[in-house]
Amino acid sequence: RKESSAASDVYKRQIGERWRMALRERPRHHETFPATAGALSLQRTGPGSFSSNHTAQGQGPSRPCAFYPATLYEGPMIILEDPYVSPELATFAAHRQEPVLDTPTARQAGLDYGLHLNLVSSRDFSRLCCRGQRLYSNSENALDWLYSHSGNAGLVRSTELLKNKLLFRQRLAPLFPDFHFRELTLREVMETHFDSLPGPCVLKPAVGFFSLGVYSIENAQQWRTARDDIAASAARWRKEYPAAVLDNQVWLLESLIQGTEYAVDVYFNSRGEAVICNILQHDFASSEDVSDRLYYTSADIIRRMAGPLEAWFDQLNERLGLRDYPVHVELRCDAGGHMVPIEFNPLRFAGWCCTDISLFAWGFPTYGCYLDDQRPDWGSILPGHEGRLYTLIVLNKPAACPPVRRFDYDALCARFRKVLHLRRGFYDRYSHFGFLFTETPAHDRAELDAIVRDDLRGFVIPEDHEETPQAR
Repeated sequence: RKESSAASDVYKRQIGERWRMALRERPRHHETFPATAGALSLQRTGPGSFSSNHTAQGQGPSRPCAFYPATLYEGPMIILEDPYVSPELATFAAHRQEPVLDTPTARQAGLDYGLHLNLVSSRDFSRLCCRGQRLYSNSENALDWLYSHSGNAGLVRSTELLKNKLLFRQRLAPLFPDFHFRELTLREVMETHFDSLPGPCVLKPAVGFFSLGVYSIENAQQWRTARDDIAASAARWRKEYPAAVLDNQVWLLESLIQGTEYAVDVYFNSRGEAVICNILQHDFASSEDVSDRLYYTSADIIRRMAGPLEAWFDQLNERLGLRDYPVHVELRCDAGGHMVPIEFNPLRFAGWCCTDISLFAWGFPTYGCYLDDQRPDWGSILPGHEGRLYTLIVLNKPAACPPVRRFDYDALCARFRKVLHLRRGFYDRYSHFGFLFTETPAHDRAELDAIVRDDLRGFVIPEDHEETPQAR
């Protein structure tokens, strides 16, 4: 509840008027967004809107997030699923009162944050989905419902095309004739010798998530290590994610893409035109590193990359055919400006709470842009942000991490000049300790160069470590 209250304060302070000022009418036939309506205005009340005793605003006791008679209307829809629903996204959904699929995760988010969500039964949600309403999910765990219950064959086809990396590569192959890839079964991975591999390459699940099971292969030792890790991790992956999100039975072996890596939250509107909501540069500790440790955005990155990326996305979408669809895209761009996609992650923006970096950096939520069919007006957003890097740091566990009693978040945060937000926890169930959002001067990024190489063992208090009551 404390986190929810803080989130609501951030929401009101950072979004309010700035959202209305920072979004303008899309010149390519977008509908005008009336300033008085306030897409994210906290005064807006949609169908079935919450009452004035909303706990996240500190106005009294909350109503339990039980199933209230839902209000169905022609408009955007949201699915909230595991592994994590951020308080910002939950607060957004509660204020807006868009239909939210009634799931255990959505109900729990309402209880945890003291919010009244407009929960809609699976049958009614499916009816809305079949009408072609815009749909946003925070997690690919939502894909099981989409495949089984949505009834929207076109949406399912688009999602399967992106989620299956082999199908995705095959569809875009004519645009990248020098890029090589092939499919391997798990048995073939275990039986293939390094000498038969096509030079430097990447091995990854054909259906995957969050860089799990992704291996950079440049020598025989790395190939042996990858196969050993797959054998050791398979059971844990099955426990953490459903097969629709991560499936280790079919693998993709593909060319190692050179260049700077970027992660982009982008959606395609009803005409198939790309609208970029945020761009992050993804840095690594070395050429062998494939972790998700460090991402950052800046005014310079947005100004330099938004135009070329938007044109590139429009070109790719001539073959993908996406309409009214959000994706989190990973790609690499070489020194000559040639771009190659790594993957298009379907029906969502950056996973877990990572897309919330747009709130902490620019003051608006990416999912708000998509659901309202709006384009960020970077010309009014970016001034005043020059010379700063806004970072997302994924606190992934070290290899062979011992059982954890506690993680010293205070000591970690003390290493950074300005912490914008910390998401702590998760290490009891998942492969990381949380997420850290910071602001760093672009001219002095020593703290970032250090964290990208730190295995975080120095902050781990193992279970067998005795602590004083004061330390605990």
